[in-house]
Amino acid sequence: MKKLDKYSDQEWTTILTIPQLVGMAMAGAGNSGLVGSSKELFESARSLVNAKTEYASNELIQSLLPDTTDPKKSMEDAKEQRSIMMDLLKSKNIRSAEQLSEIILDHCKTAISILEEKESPEVVADYKKWILGIAENVANAAKEGGFLGFGGEKFSEKEQILFDKLKGILA
Repeated sequence: MKKLDKYSDQEWTTILTIPQLVGMAMAGAGNSGLVGSSKELFESARSLVNAKTEYASNELIQSLLPDTTDPKKSMEDAKEQRSIMMDLLKSKNIRSAEQLSEIILDHCKTAISILEEKESPEVVADYKKWILGIAENVANAAKEGGFLGFGGEKFSEKEQILFDKLKGILA
């Protein structure tokens, strides 16, 4: 993870936290239980790792990802990102999935505004596509409302509502 020079620390924090926050919000939007929530959080992490190859030519996205060539550095990057994200959540006093969703939607609007000012349309389009992909992958990772993996639905109503709101901002 390497902050690009054209961004202030606050702008960078906003852009940096969106991928993990979106994954967290989608995982928390439905009720998928312990196993399902674990699957969703794993899918969020997998979407981040897959961006290394899927968006290999996008300098912005690459700079947001932990350095996977050095395990120690990768762990430091992940800890730093988590710390930044947790500080943000604490500062907003978030107590519910609904509050988290609203904060994330506001953050997404801010991030896109910053990116549209400082990046090419192609870079912004990739970022938007990446974030929506994370949301969709997490929502489809586990069933909501079933019992012990039986029944339920892949993309719950609450997840669909959040996804549609994200799509309204990012599409």
